[in-house]
Amino acid sequence: RDFIRHFVVIVDNLDGRKLATRYLVTKSPEEKFKVRGTEEEDEYLLDASNAMRYQLYMGFADKVSDQQLLSIYIRYYPLFQQAYEELGYPDRYFNDRLIEIIEHLLQSPEIEGEIRLVQPKVYYQFADSNLESLSAGQKLLIRIGKVHASNIKFRLRNVRWVLTTMGS
Repeated sequence: RDFIRHFVVIVDNLDGRKLATRYLVTKSPEEKFKVRGTEEEDEYLLDASNAMRYQLYMGFADKVSDQQLLSIYIRYYPLFQQAYEELGYPDRYFNDRLIEIIEHLLQSPEIEGEIRLVQPKVYYQFADSNLESLSAGQKLLIRIGKVHASNIKFRLRNVRWVLTTMGS
């Protein structure tokens, strides 16, 4: 039950500015976030090796087929819906929200070239204000690297297709 409730909270917040980290269903990667310095003072580059931080999660995701994932989702949908209603959406469907979030994530930009960062406080931020203004979910897709993001988007398209064609 907690897993489903936490999953619903995270999905509902993926298009927002911040994720409610206490509801994450996974631990943060053990490896440190990697950056490289630049010639500019107080400016950094996102290190391409950062994608390796997410290899464990991507390996797990690769072991679960879209069919298995959707089978679990459909089987336990009443619990997902209940958790969504408990979040304060008694007249809405979680499935609609999930599709909305998938479409939002699929709109994440694919960045060519190096990604510049700044560190105004503790955490790094994108130097490009357009990137920094993206949602938490879209920024995560950028941080995991192009290959992982491409794989995630491919799977999201498949899941979206099934969810939008069920019952048709």
